[in-house]
Amino acid sequence: MTNPETAPSPVWETIEACRRSFEARTIDTLFRVEPDRARRWTFEAPHVHADCSRNWIDEDSFAALLAWLESRNFEKKRAALLAGEAVNNTEHRPAWHTALRTPPDDPSVARSLHEEQTRFLGFAEALREGRIHGSTGEAIETVVCIGIGGSDLGPRLMTEALGPATGPVAVHFVSNLDPAELDTALTGARPAATMIIAISKSFTTLETLENVRAAREWLGATDVALDPTHHVAAVTAQPERARDFGIHEKRIFSFPQWVGGRYSLWSACGLPIAIAHGHRQFLELLAGASEMDQHFAQAPLDANLPVILGLLGAWYVNFWGVRARAVFPYAQRLKNLPPYLQQLEMESLGKRVNHDGRLLTYDTAAVVWGEVGTTAQHSVFQFLHQGTHWVPIDFLVVAEHEQSADKRHRLLHAYALAQADALSRGDSVLGAQRPTTPHGAAPGGRPCNVLSIPKLDARALGAVIALYEHRTFVQSVLWDINAFDQWGVEVGKKMLQQRLEQGTLR
Repeated sequence: MTNPETAPSPVWETIEACRRSFEARTIDTLFRVEPDRARRWTFEAPHVHADCSRNWIDEDSFAALLAWLESRNFEKKRAALLAGEAVNNTEHRPAWHTALRTPPDDPSVARSLHEEQTRFLGFAEALREGRIHGSTGEAIETVVCIGIGGSDLGPRLMTEALGPATGPVAVHFVSNLDPAELDTALTGARPAATMIIAISKSFTTLETLENVRAAREWLGATDVALDPTHHVAAVTAQPERARDFGIHEKRIFSFPQWVGGRYSLWSACGLPIAIAHGHRQFLELLAGASEMDQHFAQAPLDANLPVILGLLGAWYVNFWGVRARAVFPYAQRLKNLPPYLQQLEMESLGKRVNHDGRLLTYDTAAVVWGEVGTTAQHSVFQFLHQGTHWVPIDFLVVAEHEQSADKRHRLLHAYALAQADALSRGDSVLGAQRPTTPHGAAPGGRPCNVLSIPKLDARALGAVIALYEHRTFVQSVLWDINAFDQWGVEVGKKMLQQRLEQGTLR
């Protein structure tokens, strides 16, 4: 804990007293003295069932955490976010990504967003139906999406999470400046039937533009003369820069400046999702996210799942000295969820000053990491069970796996619950089978959330991502930081530019 004199709220002393009250207890003890614990600490939100009972939490600590949030004028700040006010104070703009999935009251904004959505979804359907042709008349059969950061992580996550592409167009992603990734994406592709989609909010991102230039060179390295205007499209908030780059205006899709990169998959940046899975699936993603938006806006704070998860996250960082948290989705198609959440949370919350620019005297973001289960059980779980410091964990499971006809799905689901119990309650739950040697002992005390979605479909996925977005915002309010800028990354970019101007890449 920080010095109470410099703490962000007077309620910190109360919260610290609550933390000390757990020193003589275990999570297993909490279950033993509270028989109804699992029901009490289970919460429902659209498409997400959240069992938070395996946490260091009780009525007193929960009430103190809620008081902390209320002391930060949370409800007013939430309303400002959802109304499109300029909550990004350093860049003087809204962070209105919710308007992309929950139409705003402003009819002109709603109409503009709908018109652009209709454009890019129509383009996606035309590609899927073979109505978009290259310069030699062949239908496009391969799309290579080039972006980085939010222009890649969200679209890549959702495209792969929804399963194999349902249309005839193969969709590949490239983000790394290392030529190996682009080379792999282009392997087997035919230039005459390939389209490159450049996704960049600013359309100045060096990695993206260098990869697009390399892809254009590949298109031109053929015996058949190809007109690149038939083979390159763009998604950007700066359409004039895309035009200057040589991309035809009809193949430039835009989104507003107030859409942050890590929140952009709901915009035209989601074009790859619609190409791979169709416009209806994309609209289902938006619908699931919109339902979570409504829950976040309307549910009481003590039953509001993004609020509850945000409070738990800050509780562990500021009062338990936690420096990291892990996310383990027990579904192979969600293997890209941990890296997506790394950017969402660490870029949003990795700040050292508050809204007014004053240095913080308390910690903010935890390191986010994770891996898909059950793979992770054979690599990192030894550390989680018996390491010298603990890491709070989110397990994400798919409810329909529990009743699946495939035994492997049922085992997958059971494994996640068993690991959550073992990590939180320890080996005491084994009874007579409990290890008797120090080397075998696993004390538990590792808090876990088990988030369950009914099935791995677009609506549930949209709800899950919106849940984590709002969780991130809740923590930014608790810490009085701007979750929507990322000035720190500019330093490295400027140093690279300095090296380029000096004529050296060494």
